[in-house]
Amino acid sequence: MSIHKKWSKYSRRNILKEPDNYGVYEIGDIETGAILYMGEGKIRSSLLLHSPDGGRAKQVSVIGTSIVGEYGYRYELTGTREKAKHRRHNMLTEFRRSYGSLPRCNQVVTPGERVYF
Repeated sequence: MSIHKKWSKYSRRNILKEPDNYGVYEIGDIETGAILYMGEGKIRSSLLLHSPDGGRAKQVSVIGTSIVGEYGYRYELTGTREKAKHRRHNMLTEFRRSYGSLPRCNQVVTPGERVYF
């Protein structure tokens, strides 16, 4: 089950306002609602790590290809790292069950690796 919150625009200004507590997050295309990546960790720190320049660029690429549309993110706090890992696992399992595959950028990520948008 995905996070049922409105997308926030992926910008450094917005991300810096977010809490740096453990939780799960999704990064996606605001226009289409397509979820591109599901992650877990400290929210603010994790979101900033997804962009090599800390979220300053407006147009960036994912694994060598650009994504059309505006990036967005949404998150859910879990309280602990363990709960975040468990919640992310459940989200990915449900996504795969619903759509037949993982979100695009979760398909190419190995454990501990960050995806840059």
